[in-house]
Amino acid sequence: MAASAGGRPILIAYDGSDQARLAIAEAGRVLGPGRPAVVLTVREPIESYEFVGLGGATTLDPATVSAMQDAAQNEATVVAEEGAALARAAGFDAAPQVAIGPTPWQEIVGVADDLDAEVIAIGSRGRTGLKKVLLGSVASAVAQHSGRSVLIVHPEAGGEAEGG
Repeated sequence: MAASAGGRPILIAYDGSDQARLAIAEAGRVLGPGRPAVVLTVREPIESYEFVGLGGATTLDPATVSAMQDAAQNEATVVAEEGAALARAAGFDAAPQVAIGPTPWQEIVGVADDLDAEVIAIGSRGRTGLKKVLLGSVASAVAQHSGRSVLIVHPEAGGEAEGG
């Protein structure tokens, strides 16, 4: 999606979680209505998964891998379209987009760069302590590695309790 007459687009990272929904609502409130936005859902490539059977690692036939890729793409498209609908309800001129990559923050930053996004909006799961160390933080990595402004929406912004 190219920038429209409304200026450079806002990139909204959306994975279907409550935190992502909250990020859309808060971005609409803070950044104002009528602006162009791309709602990005990132999915991992099927090739990055290891399938383990009773005898150890399993190699899947190409037809099965292709069917799995199609199913994953379809699911990611549904999620991105759901996010774009929420973004339109929040006042954005929004379009869905899906990216495929093993490291979500890299895909988010890369798409933001490709779009020359004005801002990246992303929800934070509010992980602390050991959970944050073990699971990492996509929002933190995006903020650290992006050369543009990042709006990180924390669970507390909507009055919700800290999530997992």
